[in-house]
Amino acid sequence: MSDNKENRQTRTQYKNDYAKNNYDRIALSVNKGKKEELKEHCNKYGYKSVNDFINQAVNEKIARDLGEM
Repeated sequence: MSDNKENRQTRTQYKNDYAKNNYDRIALSVNKGKKEELKEHCNKYGYKSVNDFINQAVNEKIARDLGEM
């Protein structure tokens, strides 16, 4: 059992290190209830996740601001 726990800790550490080295984190605050609304919207329209939706929205807005749309 300890081998399994140790293996999980190693995998978790690897994932955490990978994320730390490859991604920037941005904390986002929304009004109460908005998080659930976003989740429902993402599920309804086939987004992989709320994170995927937010990334796409940000990229669209940047493209629009730069006149690329």
